[in-house]
Amino acid sequence: MTATPSPRTGDQRAVLSLAVIVITIGATIWLSALADEVPLLRDAYQRLQSTGYVLLTVLAVATLASAALHPFWARKAGRSVRLGWVNAALVLAYTVLVGLLAWYVGPEVPAHVSSGRGGGPKGSYLAWLIAVLPALAVVGWAGWLFPPLPEESAAAAALEAEGRVLQPARPRRFYRTVLGTAAVCWALGVLPFVFLILAVVVA
Repeated sequence: MTATPSPRTGDQRAVLSLAVIVITIGATIWLSALADEVPLLRDAYQRLQSTGYVLLTVLAVATLASAALHPFWARKAGRSVRLGWVNAALVLAYTVLVGLLAWYVGPEVPAHVSSGRGGGPKGSYLAWLIAVLPALAVVGWAGWLFPPLPEESAAAAALEAEGRVLQPARPRRFYRTVLGTAAVCWALGVLPFVFLILAVVVA
């Protein structure tokens, strides 16, 4: 039957979440410093600008670290590790998509915020990135990539008691946390992105 989370499992989740946050911060600092030495990273840093580079790195590292560490508690807590990895792949694909948009738009954005309303193109660029990226990093830090498995029926439990192999049911809409968070992010970020595109086109 589906495992019931214990206080010890909750403690383990908290420790792993803290470890994921520490890894994210350390890797982001390291990769930012490495941008001065590695030509490919230097080019990415210049095109994405510092905010874009840092936020995209934070999201990518947080997702990878979560996918590597959180399975240690997720399995004991009755959550699907395999579908958690699927969600992690969705977040990484999302990161690549936002990164490609920033890659092509970033070089057209001024280096400083203007004194005009909304900060001009730079202000719109910052507002867009802040709206669409950090929330999904929090999802990774908290271990919310791993969906809970549904409760088994009495019939399924009886089969398990007889020693027969029981295939766990797939959670319904296991991706809703990722897609729901992404939808809210873009609901907040679509206007800054539109203003950014208009500013770039007009310029």
